[in-house]
Amino acid sequence: MRFVSVQQMRAADAAAMRLPECGGLSLMLRAGNELARVVARVSRLRGTRRVVLVAGHGNNGGDIFVAATGLHRDGFSVQVLLTCSPDILKGDALSAFRILERTGVPCLACPAESDWDAPELRTGFLLRDGVVVDGVLGTGCRGAPRGTAARAIRWINEMRRCACVVAADIPSGMNGDTGEIAGDCVTADCTVTFARPKAAFAFAPCAERIGSLSVADIGMPDSIADADTLAEVAGVQQLIAEPELRRWLPPRPWDANKGTFGKLCIVGGSRPYPHAPVLAGLGARASGVGLICLQVPEESRTAAAVHLPEAILREYTAALDGYDAVVFGPGRGAPSAEERFSVRARRLVIDADGLNLLAQTPNARPAEETEWILTPHPGEAARLLGVSVADVQKDRPAAVAALASRYRAVAVLKGAGTLVCEPDGKPWLNRTGNPGMASAGSGDVLAGLIGGWWAQGIPAFAAACIGVWSHGKAGDLAALTEGQSALSARSIIAHLPAGRLTPPCV
Repeated sequence: MRFVSVQQMRAADAAAMRLPECGGLSLMLRAGNELARVVARVSRLRGTRRVVLVAGHGNNGGDIFVAATGLHRDGFSVQVLLTCSPDILKGDALSAFRILERTGVPCLACPAESDWDAPELRTGFLLRDGVVVDGVLGTGCRGAPRGTAARAIRWINEMRRCACVVAADIPSGMNGDTGEIAGDCVTADCTVTFARPKAAFAFAPCAERIGSLSVADIGMPDSIADADTLAEVAGVQQLIAEPELRRWLPPRPWDANKGTFGKLCIVGGSRPYPHAPVLAGLGARASGVGLICLQVPEESRTAAAVHLPEAILREYTAALDGYDAVVFGPGRGAPSAEERFSVRARRLVIDADGLNLLAQTPNARPAEETEWILTPHPGEAARLLGVSVADVQKDRPAAVAALASRYRAVAVLKGAGTLVCEPDGKPWLNRTGNPGMASAGSGDVLAGLIGGWWAQGIPAFAAACIGVWSHGKAGDLAALTEGQSALSARSIIAHLPAGRLTPPCV
């Protein structure tokens, strides 16, 4: 999904509003309802039904009013805080506010900076583990926020110590084009942006302010939303986003059998790392692949019998031509200096120690009619490229493009803002995931998830993007439920069914 500038998004909004199906309040109603849907899901994960929504005077405020109305009707305990007097609202935002009033949603106007220091704003409205929704400023913010807007932003950040923060469209205080933060800016746990990702989201420094990013489809026609998008921002071409990923999923036929959904083989495991291929298998299982075979040593077979009883267990035979895809490397163990990469498979995901083995085989490339997906973290990428980790991290888009070009493979550069690139292509950026996922076994789960989608016949680049996005989304759901510090590979696996994309049935 391509990025848009603030000006391009305004032009798209204006063009859409001229259409009969999008005119009037329609776009605002859709945006607000999508925001309410995400807030409701976050609230369920947090075990709360208390939501405080902070609205400014612009269209972002209108989205907040719509979301608050919907949440109130669904039985949530809702409180709206308004940064201005209702008298200055106008247009669609005013219409949405009138609906809010008629519905009976509690709303408190706090137009003065001192209003935000009132005792009632610190007790009563918001209890521990509630949700705060930021709609103070929109994408048009330029420079440092001032006055009541700045004070409201600081209040939201103060509340984040005991609540989850969801930003509407963009965290208030962030420049929508550059990601620049000139003064006070909301730090969100989740951001729900509307129609298309904003250019700001491509810049690494603002990632921690965005949190987990969702792109909400608000019914704006693609012909309008994509009429004048940016070709590239900060070295990346597109954002990996759910609405686009769903278009790549094949239907699951009613008369299917397990062979319909592919056969995946996972090769790895060793005495120090017996569970690594099992974690990969659990990731693959969540993709919906039809059959999983583990070619692993005895130590791993014992672990698989307990944790992955669906898998077929075999010793490593190097006979890999009977599978639709193969994942090679999780927990295999460090290769010796004399070993060389010689694995042959039609579709091969190379991960972990498989990548280290590949780095020792300079001339290894996919054979004719075979494809590779490489899934390195920055250290493995550095070894594959013969550079330092600092060089990789200094320009991650250039590094992932170099990997894809050198090895004629789809490359997945893991880390904060995972990138996916195909040979001769431009990198795509992922904005799901969080620091809690930097834990042992998380990469094994991702390799299995990508392999599972690929075995089902989805093209390599699409399988990598779907795997990366759903892996990060599952990690975000886990973090909302149990916190980042306690997050583990098993936490990610537990949330994959809720975080993954689901193909339609026919």
